[in-house]
Amino acid sequence: MIVVLNLFDIIPGREKDYAEYLRRVQPILDRYGADVLVYGLTRMVYMGPCTQQYCGVIAYPGLKNLRDLSHDPEFEQIRPLRDNSTKNYVLTAIEGFETMNHAAEYLENGVGMP
Repeated sequence: MIVVLNLFDIIPGREKDYAEYLRRVQPILDRYGADVLVYGLTRMVYMGPCTQQYCGVIAYPGLKNLRDLSHDPEFEQIRPLRDNSTKNYVLTAIEGFETMNHAAEYLENGVGMP
């Protein structure tokens, strides 16, 4: 599983463009087996310089699904709605370790790669 973390701000005055993107992207996400785990407003930053107002966490069955979605002609058609209505965008794809112990072993020895 790949989890994508999205952090971003919406450019004032472009809220309706981003809302249209959200409505149009959902069927594309469904087509690639993506599962929106959480999507909403950032309510508190406990640590670090993160200032983005919005956050989304989306799970994909695998990296291929994410790559295929990214190159889907329908997605490419609506992508400007997202790109032109947001700023301070951070999008990170995460492949998790099986356990925290595996992460510790990887850090200590370079083994236990997911």
